[in-house]
Amino acid sequence: MPTLPKGNRRPWIPKKRKVYGQTDNSSFYQSKQWRMLRRYYIKANPLCEECIRNKRTTAGNCVDHIKPISMGGSKVDESNLQTLCNSCHAKKSASEAVEYRKGVKDYVRKK
Repeated sequence: MPTLPKGNRRPWIPKKRKVYGQTDNSSFYQSKQWRMLRRYYIKANPLCEECIRNKRTTAGNCVDHIKPISMGGSKVDESNLQTLCNSCHAKKSASEAVEYRKGVKDYVRKK
C-alpha cells in the first residue's frame, strides 16, 4: 500500500516550545507495572480518601500520586499513592498546576 511522503522541515517555522510543568509520563502510565499496581491499590482502597477525610462516602476510581512524579515523587511507592474520585482528583490536579506555574512564570498584566 502506498504511503504519503514525509513532510520536509521548513527552517523558517519555529519549533514548538516545551510547556513547563508537563512531562511525558505516558509510557509509564501505559506500562504493565502501573496497571497492575493501580488494580491492586484500588482493590485495597476502594473509597475516595479525600472524601473520607470530609466525612463522605464516595467510590474512588483514580489512583493519584500524592507528590507528583514531575516534582520528584516516587512512581511505584504505595506511600505516595491515594485513591480519589473524579471530582477530588480534578480539584487536586488543578491546584497543583496553579502552584507549579507560580514558581515557573509570574503573571504580568498588559497595559
